[in-house]
Amino acid sequence: MLQAGSGFGAAQLTAAKELAAKEFAAKEIAAKQPCGRLRPKKVKHWKEDKALKIIQLRNFTPIQMMGFIIITDGGKVIVIDGGNKGDADGFLETLAGAAGGACHIDAWFMTHPHDDHYGVFKELTERALRGAQIPSCDGFYFCRQDNSLGEHEKHFAGQIVEFNEAVARTKYPLIELKRGDCFSFDTVRFEVLRVANPEIHENAFNNSSCVFRLTEDRGAKPPFVTIFLGDLGIEGGRELLAAYPEGSLRADALQLAHHGQNGVSREVYEAIAPRIALYCTPDWLWYNTIDPQKPGEGPWQTLEVRRWLEEIGAVPVRACLKNVILDTAFFD
Repeated sequence: MLQAGSGFGAAQLTAAKELAAKEFAAKEIAAKQPCGRLRPKKVKHWKEDKALKIIQLRNFTPIQMMGFIIITDGGKVIVIDGGNKGDADGFLETLAGAAGGACHIDAWFMTHPHDDHYGVFKELTERALRGAQIPSCDGFYFCRQDNSLGEHEKHFAGQIVEFNEAVARTKYPLIELKRGDCFSFDTVRFEVLRVANPEIHENAFNNSSCVFRLTEDRGAKPPFVTIFLGDLGIEGGRELLAAYPEGSLRADALQLAHHGQNGVSREVYEAIAPRIALYCTPDWLWYNTIDPQKPGEGPWQTLEVRRWLEEIGAVPVRACLKNVILDTAFFD
């Protein structure tokens, strides 16, 4: 869930959302970001092309969100988060295309209980209870937290309750994560680098984010490593750095924490040193703009974080009005 710096009130946030909705509907801001290479040839669906695909889902509403669908070289489907409730239909459409219409998920991983991450999962759970057909899933992977998490950020207290209710009602098999867990899907190794630490009360929901590392074995080529930070904050970032030896967190691609602003410190990004920076960032946040007459004068840290990653040497990749497909076959 998006949080800005101090001094940003509810009225300003409402104004920002209203402006974002207007801009999104009118497409007044063009998506000018560079994007990852798309699939190299026309195929009936992406599973026919035997290479790892990391699909960053676009914003299907004006609100920030995070959602990834990953297709392994053997056709297994891995989901990370998914997005808001309003992203559900777009998620299903993308999943059907990626999975060749089969609509089966081999593993669904959740970073943390904010509704711009779990909203699709909750919506599909509710549809299933109403009798609708939803994708089958072999396992829903998450870090269990009780409702007391809301005591540390009362304005988000309803979201941990809502998430736990969805978990209790889903028909998907549940797998509770712990640090050090490792799962294999074809040539992909999926590691849990971090889970929620209940002793961190500052920025409690964002800092409850699990951190995942995906490593693809590419045979003669070096492994391709991608790290997903969720909405991890400063305190959780410090914990991550302290837990791993220097140099061991390096990755080729990185999902930027907290939609590319007010997340982890620059030191975390320098330790990971990605070649590719995956921003789950809509236009209004990308440009840090509430009022079009005052571009770049919003309350968010996005422009500063973008400068950090540019100085580190990472290429920005952003899905806003269209999905981005990162095909690892195109990278050395």
